[in-house]
Amino acid sequence: MYRKPDWEAALAAYLEPLRLVPFAWGTHDCCTFAGGAVLAMTGVDPMAEFRGRYSTELGAKRALRRIGRGTLVATLDAKFEAVAASLAQRGDVVMIDGLLAICWGAFAIAVGREDDREGLIRIDRHQWHDARAWRVAYGA
Repeated sequence: MYRKPDWEAALAAYLEPLRLVPFAWGTHDCCTFAGGAVLAMTGVDPMAEFRGRYSTELGAKRALRRIGRGTLVATLDAKFEAVAASLAQRGDVVMIDGLLAICWGAFAIAVGREDDREGLIRIDRHQWHDARAWRVAYGA
């Protein structure tokens, strides 16, 4: 799975309609959001096996045990090359305090809530605590 030449435009086009879509387990949560972003950039959905398989937090945990590698971190480690969060580049998958997001340079984009607005939120790099990252590879 490699980024397409037009990955930046494809990622921006993926993000735009999601700006105000609220969080929903199994359809618009951190796992499906990050998987959709990777799909937009590469044409491959790394989370396809999880789609439609859960609708609650408990269901998501069960799906990770049943379909994945037991945890979200272990599942991502099996799908991507892990890199230090400080080395995350635009388009890479990052996990911040257990929440999956997409690196956008000086910040990450994730599904969440800011004040009374739900949808995509920005998390500045200086707020990345307990962060991990995985590289979405460029073409060989």
